[in-house]
Amino acid sequence: MVRISDLSPNWEALAFDLYQENEEKETVNVDDVTSDSETDSTEEIDAHALITTLYSDQRKTKSEEGKGVKTKQEYALLVNDLEKQFVKKKMKNYEKAITVEAKHKRQTKQEMNELQRDMKYQVDEEKADTESKIAMKKDAIQSSDESIQLYEDEQKSLQEKLQKLNEKQQDLAMK
Repeated sequence: MVRISDLSPNWEALAFDLYQENEEKETVNVDDVTSDSETDSTEEIDAHALITTLYSDQRKTKSEEGKGVKTKQEYALLVNDLEKQFVKKKMKNYEKAITVEAKHKRQTKQEMNELQRDMKYQVDEEKADTESKIAMKKDAIQSSDESIQLYEDEQKSLQEKLQKLNEKQQDLAMK
């Protein structure tokens, strides 16, 4: 959002140049670029690539009813709502991660059970190999359990955050 103060009521057009920084991350001093000094500042401008120029014409600019300046309270409520949406999205992502991890755990348990059943019909050399595979499956199951616990802890934390944001919203609405 750009706010321009003390603009003549007779203005005709306004333009903004949008630049993208090159990977070199060189900076441009705005005062140097906008001043009428005789110094050559092309080196600094070259650090940015011109993306586009935006033009605004008074004849095309309309003000909409209800789109006026919001109060500090309205902005605070808006930011609070955005934070709540972000927290809810993270909670859904953790729920999906828990589901995927639980599915992986069930699949690994099933594979481990199949290995244990097959071990009954194996010779000693094959049993040693199978026991090592079973140990790896047990480690994978334990890792899945730890991941699920971590995700659940994160969900609890986000639930608390959501509760605090709801309280904040109520406090802001009462002001």
